[in-house]
Amino acid sequence: MKFFFENGCFIRTGNHLVQWVHVKNREVDSKGVIFAPPLIGAGSSLEISNLRKLAKKGYELFSFNYSGHGKSSDKFRPRATLEDTAHALDFLIHRAGNKPVYAIASCYSAIPLIHAAHSRGEPIKKIVLINAVCNINVKAITASFISYYRSAFSGKLSISKINTAFMKYMEFLFPGIAINRNLFGALLRHRTNMAKTVWDALLMDPLQGIHLQRTPVLGLYAKQDRILQIYDTDVGRNYEKQILQKCPHTIFYPLPCDHFLSSVNHRKLAYNKILTFLSL
Repeated sequence: MKFFFENGCFIRTGNHLVQWVHVKNREVDSKGVIFAPPLIGAGSSLEISNLRKLAKKGYELFSFNYSGHGKSSDKFRPRATLEDTAHALDFLIHRAGNKPVYAIASCYSAIPLIHAAHSRGEPIKKIVLINAVCNINVKAITASFISYYRSAFSGKLSISKINTAFMKYMEFLFPGIAINRNLFGALLRHRTNMAKTVWDALLMDPLQGIHLQRTPVLGLYAKQDRILQIYDTDVGRNYEKQILQKCPHTIFYPLPCDHFLSSVNHRKLAYNKILTFLSL
């Protein structure tokens, strides 16, 4: 199968560069372009790899890198992901011409995607959310970490114990991802504005007051997702309510698996659900 890869950088504002990649299948007619914002600590290549089965079916794939990732310039902070995503969507819509634009986002990347779709007047035909997180709830995350700390450690609190517990907690949430004091996945500490990242995490609520009034959404979520369980212990009704507040035209399909859809059968099921939803 012959795929055609295009990549480059566009200028967001001033001299700020955003790296992008666009993949097309030369052997079938295009069914449209899938806009796929990346995960924090990952790059555009991961999203392209995860969605390659859809490319085989004729969907073009478009992704990019947030600030501080890959060849995108500037330093990372959560607020920059909103601006990068909105401008990347503008760039893609111009490239796509008359082709329909769809979108798929996982976990945190749902936040900048929904924000961009709303701010640009809902130009996306359909959206797929996979284990989507719609807010950075510091209170819920703190409570989850304290619960983890108490279950894993005993005795008096100490800085060394807290540091160790935090690293183990991150490994618990994101198994298989390289994490230490200097990096989170592909995101290096020196490419992160730590002060502004903490500030954004504490004060930013990017989806406050946002509702996608007409965009159809497919919500796939894992019932055993450790990240979603921070917000909803028994992932289900409360989780769906959170998504519906932002995306009222969402149909849900729960999966009995983990955050990464580790089971081959569950990945295949998710893929089939996505393909059916996009083709309707």
